[in-house]
Amino acid sequence: MFKMKKLSKLIIGVGGNLNSSDGLHPIQVGKKAILQMQSFSIKVQKVSSWYVSEPIPISDQPNFFNCIVFANTYLNEFDILKNLHQIEANLGRLRVNINEPRSIDLDLIDFCNRISKDNRLIIPHPRAHLRRFVMEPIAEIDPSWVHPIQNLNAKQILSKLKKQKIKIYEEHKIIDWFFYTKALIKYYLYGVLNGTYNSSRLYNKNSQ
Repeated sequence: MFKMKKLSKLIIGVGGNLNSSDGLHPIQVGKKAILQMQSFSIKVQKVSSWYVSEPIPISDQPNFFNCIVFANTYLNEFDILKNLHQIEANLGRLRVNINEPRSIDLDLIDFCNRISKDNRLIIPHPRAHLRRFVMEPIAEIDPSWVHPIQNLNAKQILSKLKKQKIKIYEEHKIIDWFFYTKALIKYYLYGVLNGTYNSSRLYNKNSQ
């Protein structure tokens, strides 16, 4: 008799604090990672706002940009971890040192509210409840989510993390140069083909 696979709920942390090798902002890299999840049997359900925060532990590294993803999957936790590492590699992540600056970081925060310690993986993430940049976006999506070890919901955990500085990042500040350049090329080609191209008009339009 065919046995249906169980659908599992998981929470993934997405973050980074360096531009990628091709110049993409960490949020843009993170969005690419979220899109790739769909191809790795991770079905994204909800994505939080993006938050900017100081590095923890405190260092001279650039600020981090983080969000949280709620998703469903038929995979087990170890396959999920493997897939997350593959997505990181696809986007240029090289794991060399602990807590090093990186353009993309994907962490499995929670898997079915399961508690597990293994040489390969610890769930829930052992420091999730100590990081406001994890708990704030979780609370944004589901304030009633309960940490399986702490037995506290996201809002209760957040009340203990008030000293950590964090704020929602205004994404419109990011200039998407790829799409901006495509728009300029399209405008130029249209103008040349129709005899209406005027470079001074283009620059005046974009300086408003």
